[in-house]
Amino acid sequence: MSLPEHELRRVARHLALPGFGIEEQQRLYNAHVLVIGAGGLGCPAMQSLASVGIGTITIIDDDTVDITNIHRQILFGADDVGKLKVEVAATRLEELQPGITVNAIPKRLSTANAVDLVGSVDLVLDGSDSFSTKYLVADAAEITGTALIWATVLRFHGDLALFHSGPELRGVGLRDLFPQQPDANSVPDCATAGVLGATTATMGALMATHVVGYLTGLGTTEPGEMLSYDAFPPTTRTFRVTADPKRQLSTELHDSYGEICAVTPKAQDMLNTARRGDYLAVDIREPHEVLLADLPADIVTHKLPLSSISSDDDVAALLSSLQALTRDSDTGQQQAMIYCAAGQRSSDFVERYAELGERAGLELVSLPGGVNGL
Repeated sequence: MSLPEHELRRVARHLALPGFGIEEQQRLYNAHVLVIGAGGLGCPAMQSLASVGIGTITIIDDDTVDITNIHRQILFGADDVGKLKVEVAATRLEELQPGITVNAIPKRLSTANAVDLVGSVDLVLDGSDSFSTKYLVADAAEITGTALIWATVLRFHGDLALFHSGPELRGVGLRDLFPQQPDANSVPDCATAGVLGATTATMGALMATHVVGYLTGLGTTEPGEMLSYDAFPPTTRTFRVTADPKRQLSTELHDSYGEICAVTPKAQDMLNTARRGDYLAVDIREPHEVLLADLPADIVTHKLPLSSISSDDDVAALLSSLQALTRDSDTGQQQAMIYCAAGQRSSDFVERYAELGERAGLELVSLPGGVNGL
């Protein structure tokens, strides 16, 4: 399909760039890019992709806009809260590039749809925020031989790479860098550790730049070249990831990606016990985390941010003050359910302070999966 006159006028300043002419712009217009996740990475990346002239974008995300999203998810505003992210994003992209084709899929990427979606496009841009989705995308890309622009961001730091490997190309894939999917709790998430909105915008724009370079042939980015970025102090570093000759290529998806699961029976039982008042719920997260999510409103919680603890005496004093507030009616044993975002900090807390709890007459238990698992 030839470039329409209005599109040529819209991107006219591209055509003055060295090595960037009608042919390069046409490649962008003819391209179909799949974006996984309309979040902190996906939003700025899509904004740039639509602006630069990508002709077809497919977005998959099952989430709705929340007020806590918009400091970094720049396609959304306060009036969009509660709306499907993919629908709002599609509207914004169409405003940026009249004539663009946007396929908005309000679903979660899964083992049932990943290979078909990834195999139907020219390039995949992974803006997801979980290990499970990133490995699912990477495996689907390798199975289908589709090029993948991959990025992560946390706090003031981001990483970015182009991966491309498959049945007809023994290139470099994500599993050459990280062979095994890490445990979900091994790295704090953005809700726990924080993320600077400007950093996600920077990484999203760099992802889009990689897309342009890959599709047009500009630049020299090759599969396995990783860019690492820090905002403070401003620093960039480049690393080379090489293919592991002993690694078998991914040829099929499996069932162990750890896709979003329902609340575990143990966690559900603990919540029900807390509702009855037989567990005292103690939240050890920081105040800003409580703004994002908490236990159901019918459960009374007591706040003990870890940052407020300066010594074991602080914990002992709190546990003693709570001791009389809860009692297990069956065993007569007083219990406190400690919880955090994902269950790791609460588990560490219970292990460290179990003896102090016993001295105060309390059995400390950790809520598995934390608030994120509800």
